[in-house]
Amino acid sequence: MPTERLWRAAAITLCAAVPVSFYVIGDVTDAFPGVLTVADEEKGPASGPRARGEDYDRVTASVPIPSVAPEVPDAQAQDLQARMDAHAALPVVDGNLSYAVVDAGTGEQVAGRDAHTVHVPASTLKLLTAAAVLRQYTGTEVLTTRAAVQDGTVTLQGGGDMTLSEDELRELADSAAELAREQGATSVTVALDTGFLTGGANPAWGNNGTAGGWVTPTASIAVDRGWLDGTQYGPKSTDPAGDAAHLFATMLTEAGLEVQGEVSAGTAPEGAPSVQVESEPIVDIVRHTLLISDNTTAELLAHLVALQRGEETTPQGAAAAVEAEIRELGVELGLPQQDLDALQILDGSGLSRDNRVPPALLAAVMGQVASGEVAGLEQILFDVPVAGLSGTLADRFDAAGTQDARGIVRGKTGYLGGAATLAGVAVLPGGRTVGYSIVVHGFEGASALEARAAVDAVAAELVQED
Repeated sequence: MPTERLWRAAAITLCAAVPVSFYVIGDVTDAFPGVLTVADEEKGPASGPRARGEDYDRVTASVPIPSVAPEVPDAQAQDLQARMDAHAALPVVDGNLSYAVVDAGTGEQVAGRDAHTVHVPASTLKLLTAAAVLRQYTGTEVLTTRAAVQDGTVTLQGGGDMTLSEDELRELADSAAELAREQGATSVTVALDTGFLTGGANPAWGNNGTAGGWVTPTASIAVDRGWLDGTQYGPKSTDPAGDAAHLFATMLTEAGLEVQGEVSAGTAPEGAPSVQVESEPIVDIVRHTLLISDNTTAELLAHLVALQRGEETTPQGAAAAVEAEIRELGVELGLPQQDLDALQILDGSGLSRDNRVPPALLAAVMGQVASGEVAGLEQILFDVPVAGLSGTLADRFDAAGTQDARGIVRGKTGYLGGAATLAGVAVLPGGRTVGYSIVVHGFEGASALEARAAVDAVAAELVQED
């Protein structure tokens, strides 16, 4: 099958560049013999996987090594620059092309155009949110939803899990009902404790918010991410925690309890008997977020960064926490102060048109992801979609001149109001691993598909032979 051949090509290319760490990838994709097996082909964003670990195979890989190849020769770098720059002449681009390509091993810029000018990152901002959360958490942590039962009151206590399924909520309700009966209660009241996060809708989303079906307001608890019809861009709950609590009360009734009155706000009693369900690990939520570009879980991850940093868990606090974390990472990478000063992050998903990120910064972060120098960040390397194979890149890189990048280029897509973006990791001919960020901007909305194709064409130059 063509897909299987692409998987093998991807595995063999990456293994050639980073032989130790990518053996697992070669094994899992059947590029060479091993004990692991290839997963089913990923679908596009409309049918992407839920944020549950059992929905997809995970790969626990060794820390990537930057490269075994020599540094990029000047001639190769100049040729790459010229080939990428040539796409600025495309009518849809009309000179409005910015990009940066950064060597993962040295952190040096290999090629760049307008790389230090800030642009709207769109959904490539999710890479920075992912980096921020993985700097603050090991990734193995889970989000716990509890039901405390005491004195005839069942208190549903959210712990940040917005990926709860109805089955999981029903399991919690059944367990809570049994606990209530053990305490001699057959009639209960229901309270909702949302003290874990402040959350809410972010004004910075503008017209790209809940009303348009783009994102659910962040909450301490939600069922199926607040997607009311189960689709990524369908109607969203405006009160995900409240909706979850009312459904929970209904499930308690179905479990045999009499529920009196309406759900009220409350605080779970300290030390009260309780039952609980847990989310998949944070690292799985990160992977889900990057694979299908889930705005709701991206915003949740930003709030978790704020929580861990001890900052306000409002939308503004969450965005500020991610920005602060990325500024600290930028200082560690030795990025120019001008890039750090220009950085502006107003949300965790990239929906805000007022976000500003220089391509040089985003490419440097992705270079760090691929460098293996920070063990917690390398997971992003395996989470971003692969051209022609997975997530939001499953149906990309199919035009003439871009097909060589299929199975090799990895990247997070983005589109928002006249900006088409792509950022990720690739392996240059000769085996040098690079982080990259590409922005085509200033086009009319009617030219969105052409602009996206232009971004793919620029990215495809990364894997072309001189």
